[in-house]
Amino acid sequence: SRGVRAGAGATPRACARSRKNFNFGFASRSRGVALSAADGEDAEADPDAVAPEDYALVVELLDSETGEELKEKVDLIAKNGLLTKGVVDAARVVVEQNEAAGQEADILDLLRSVYDVLLLKFKETYAPAAKAALEFGSKLMDLFTAEDLEAMEAGETPVSIGKVKLMMQEEFDKEGEDHVDKMAFAKYLDEVLPVMSLQDERLREKMAVADTEQAQKLVVVMMNRTKERLKVEALRDIATEL
Repeated sequence: SRGVRAGAGATPRACARSRKNFNFGFASRSRGVALSAADGEDAEADPDAVAPEDYALVVELLDSETGEELKEKVDLIAKNGLLTKGVVDAARVVVEQNEAAGQEADILDLLRSVYDVLLLKFKETYAPAAKAALEFGSKLMDLFTAEDLEAMEAGETPVSIGKVKLMMQEEFDKEGEDHVDKMAFAKYLDEVLPVMSLQDERLREKMAVADTEQAQKLVVVMMNRTKERLKVEALRDIATEL
């Protein structure tokens, strides 16, 4: 087969020539969509963070003869629970690095088509669940403070934390599709944390070039974000332990 090649332990940086008359039969959709768990601004796919097996799935999709076959393969991947953010990121990295390498237009169109189909299916599959998890998590975050977490570490059980646990259990015990799944909620929170780390790094970069007044304001922002991170970690741990 001819498609993107990922060397042993390496990120694919170019793709081989597409097979003669290769055509997916549909135009590339808009590509400026954030892929982070929080759908944040300027989210980037880190090549070094993408697993080899995710690249392997992208390479398999590049063997599709038609757009219909591509969609069928993506549907199957999603049905088997293999369509993850990592797979979408892998496809995005392949596109971006081939663009940077000056790859031929027809090959870039092919790569973009694979990425777009993956992204669309990923959003169709996970967007409703992610939105529900975000809304539920925001509601729970309003119920307790970082000080409550300090009390927990001291062996106490604040009323607010007890209420959080009760609300979680009630939500997780609901039947039907209209509820937040326990493991999906914990996974969502776990994926939020790297996004927060990326945002924190950007704040630190701003502090390095800020004047005294701006730096003082950024310090306050960073302190508040540290408390928010502790709360997100606490919600994840509580959900996992219930």
